[in-house]
Amino acid sequence: MHQVPFQLFGIQHLVTLLLCFALIVLLPIYFRNKSSETKKMMGVSLSALIVVHAFDSILNTFTFNHAWQEAFPLHMCDLSALSIAYYFISREKIFFNCAYFWGLGGASMALLTPDVDFAFPSGVFFPFFWGHTLILLAVSYAIIALNQRPFLRDVHRVIGISVMLMVIIYFINLLLGEGANFWYLMDRPDADSVMNYFPDPPFHMTVVIPIAIAFFYLLYIPFWIKDKVSKD
Repeated sequence: MHQVPFQLFGIQHLVTLLLCFALIVLLPIYFRNKSSETKKMMGVSLSALIVVHAFDSILNTFTFNHAWQEAFPLHMCDLSALSIAYYFISREKIFFNCAYFWGLGGASMALLTPDVDFAFPSGVFFPFFWGHTLILLAVSYAIIALNQRPFLRDVHRVIGISVMLMVIIYFINLLLGEGANFWYLMDRPDADSVMNYFPDPPFHMTVVIPIAIAFFYLLYIPFWIKDKVSKD
């Protein structure tokens, strides 16, 4: 079957984005005034969907002949998904915090600049968009339906965790060898992305890291504004 190359911000991409973000916003709003038990069940359901998608992604690695290293769920979006899934089960806030800052940054960027080569109905297209939408949906659900939020100290904690993990992930990439590019520490994504305009690897991280830290603070600003308004 002939596969059509994916067009960044083409009609199909824009329509997909519209559907994804509608789901991310509207579903949590629907559950906002539901009972605590209903909210809890929805959280568990989202966790189950995330886990199922994680296993499906592992299978797709071999189905679509990707590098075997990609079977490990170690990309930032993978860790974000697993963090928010565990948060719904444990309600330990640090996992929400990690999912919020990693997920909103990584998954939003993934949806806006997808690392896919071919358009729908390519077998990679739906799993990619569904997986990243699921992360944003789960984080949005925690915020809107469960009234969860980060604080300034949480920004600092997640930055610290991210730096430590980045070092660990870098050595995992080295250990796994060619084909391992978790967190895009070793190379740029294969598809077009903003990282194409950064210096050549490994110096691209001199741009990525400051941008990521700035983006974490940027993600906190809506809550900072809310706190300032509430005090006034």
